[in-house]
Amino acid sequence: MRLTVQSSLLFAGTMIAVWATLLTVVTGSADARKLQMALGVMTLLGLLLVAFATWRAAGRITQPLARLDEAAGRLASGEPVQVRVRGEDELARLAGSFNIMVAKIAEREQRIAQLAFNDTLTGLPNRTMFQQQLDHLFRASEGSGSLFVLHCLDLDQFKAINDTLGHPAGDALLVEAARRVQRAARGHFVARLGGDEFVVLQTIGEDRDAVDRLARDILGEITQPFAVDGNEVVPSTSIGIAIAPQDGADSGALLRSADLALYRAKEAGRGTYAFFEESLNERAQERRQTETDLRLALERDEFELHYQPLFDLEQNRICSFEALLRWHHPTRGLISPADFVPVAEDTGLIVPIGAWAVREACARATGWPEHIRIAVNVSAVQFHRGAMQETILRALAESGLEPNRLEIEITESIFLEGGAATLRLLHALRSLGVRIALDDFGTGYSSLSYLQSFPFDKLKIDRSFIQNLLTRDGAIAIVHAITELANALGIETTAEGVEETAQLMELRAHGCSSVQGYLFAEPMTAADVERLFSEGSDALQNVA
Repeated sequence: MRLTVQSSLLFAGTMIAVWATLLTVVTGSADARKLQMALGVMTLLGLLLVAFATWRAAGRITQPLARLDEAAGRLASGEPVQVRVRGEDELARLAGSFNIMVAKIAEREQRIAQLAFNDTLTGLPNRTMFQQQLDHLFRASEGSGSLFVLHCLDLDQFKAINDTLGHPAGDALLVEAARRVQRAARGHFVARLGGDEFVVLQTIGEDRDAVDRLARDILGEITQPFAVDGNEVVPSTSIGIAIAPQDGADSGALLRSADLALYRAKEAGRGTYAFFEESLNERAQERRQTETDLRLALERDEFELHYQPLFDLEQNRICSFEALLRWHHPTRGLISPADFVPVAEDTGLIVPIGAWAVREACARATGWPEHIRIAVNVSAVQFHRGAMQETILRALAESGLEPNRLEIEITESIFLEGGAATLRLLHALRSLGVRIALDDFGTGYSSLSYLQSFPFDKLKIDRSFIQNLLTRDGAIAIVHAITELANALGIETTAEGVEETAQLMELRAHGCSSVQGYLFAEPMTAADVERLFSEGSDALQNVA
């Protein structure tokens, strides 16, 4: 393009030089005028040729620039665009660079869109895309009257697996779970909302049994064994099911209904599914009210400890009391621990409430005979989030109670989440002189393995075995095995829920250390305990 302009200018210059030379030669001749006119015409033609060449060169510059300008405008409006310029000059190279830039912008936008609408770990649609899909289904159902179903699920005991095997193992389990849910729910929309929570959107027609079938397929697919880092894990999930629009007229209401159904499935023992029912809403409202009232109960001094005695079968006397938490609600009256303790654990309120219970129990026990201990139940939440060692040290220091008169009762759920940290804390408490008892022994999956990892002072035989002691031969064998094992390890045993004399006789025969139950005494107030002690030693003897 530069050569064209240069050639035109060179040609025009040459013409002018020739004209000047000829004029010099023929000056004064008769044909000078004609020659001057001829040269003038030739010069004019040369100038026109220069102008034409310049115009063509300018066109070759301005047209590609115009196309680039138009393409930039279309790119700014979000349209896909490519600019084509022939040749190998500067403009062609500029157009090529523009096209490369457009491709990279498109690639980057695609990546941003993927991050915005897809989960980075599993590749499933994320909460944002799920919300859009849910809104779309609601709009579609308004006109057609069709139904669709929301399955809300999360993995059971995922936190324990994550904490025990590590976060990489937990991530591997989530990826595998996502793959399995997709396989079971093929043809339906599957998303991960975060953590271990997944959702499935299912459209249904006349076949309402399809909802149950899909839920069962997901449960069956999830529970297949999974090997991670050399460990075999058998995952499980719970599913809450809500049907739109009857269980929720908008996305928020439907999600709440599915969450309530999921909570019900977990209450039923996990590894199952449950449908939303209106009664769950009422229960949820009651639960929220319970949570609100619990936050004020400690300030208003509404809690009280009752004490149930344990009888030493060898010495035939009371050897200890178990402290049992009671809540006197100002309007609802006495609320069962089964109704408020789970709420307190879920909200973390069990930490301050449990700390109060330990301090109160230790303070009461200081006024009792020196051979009588006090036992306090401690939940897994208290153990892992409540600075348990500091709480017990403070209670002992404030009350002046000897550490060996305090007994902490734990269940195996403490081990499921704590691991090595739990064992260190238990050893620290025992080094202080505090006794440790394993409650509900025989009902867990790994109780025997815990006896290898920690030297408990006492095993409390679960009441379910005592209730069947006279009716099932297997129950007698289990109780006998537990007492024999405990005696061999130098561990005391306490049988819970003793209500009949025949049960007591069997327990004596099998060498049980102590018993607890309504056969001897129901839980009593602190005043009743003081009155029992004031009546003298006869009141402390075995009443059976």
